[in-house]
Amino acid sequence: MDNSYNKIGILSGSTLKIIACILMAIDHVGLEIFPEHIIFRIIGRLAFPLFAFFIAEGCKYTKNKLKRFLTVFFVGAILFVFYLFYMGEAYGNIFLTFSVSILLIYLLQFTKKQIFECKNVFLSALSAIAFIASLVLLYFVFDNVHFEYGYVGMLVPVIVSLFDFSRLNVSDGIKRVDSFPLTLVLFAISLILLSIFGRMADIQFYCLFAIPLVALYNGKPGSRKMKYAFYIFYPAHIVIIEGIVFLIQIFNGG
Repeated sequence: MDNSYNKIGILSGSTLKIIACILMAIDHVGLEIFPEHIIFRIIGRLAFPLFAFFIAEGCKYTKNKLKRFLTVFFVGAILFVFYLFYMGEAYGNIFLTFSVSILLIYLLQFTKKQIFECKNVFLSALSAIAFIASLVLLYFVFDNVHFEYGYVGMLVPVIVSLFDFSRLNVSDGIKRVDSFPLTLVLFAISLILLSIFGRMADIQFYCLFAIPLVALYNGKPGSRKMKYAFYIFYPAHIVIIEGIVFLIQIFNGG
């Protein structure tokens, strides 16, 4: 584990994920039950950055890339079907957004491997072109198809992963670039971009308050039992909130 995590770190990964789940639930309660109270949505702006950061962390340390992608994608696909039949709309939920992020991070990892390890000019150039072309193509896809948090939101985990050289055979100088302080800087830059170009521009800048929370991350995963908590919690709390909304409508004669 990178020692730079431990300077001021007091929060494990599982603790931060629990915080993110609570913040997300507050956001969705505000959206569905108390839309007139903007404070719920403001508090909820901190949830997405925390989850996005751990998407990047997960791609950094995962041993089974395909399993990680498929887990995120299939949860997103199930939620897509739920929204389609329950609400009658094709909703590109956050899991689908993150599944695209994961694919881009894997392509970025492959590109860095070609550049720093294989040292084949042709393959290095080809992989770099493929990565850039993917960014351009996805810009137009996200511009025409709704994905939660949009193109800039999708890029947040990718930007965080830019200087991840943890599994590459690189020089000591390059390895020193791969540090938590620099990762935190990239995280801050990505959230600034999200604040400027993302959706909900009037309150999205509150996402910047997630930076101090991530700064307290100690690099430890925490409880392994929490590994898949987000995958379970997200659909569970959505169903509960929608059930409450349904009951409110019945009692109000709607």
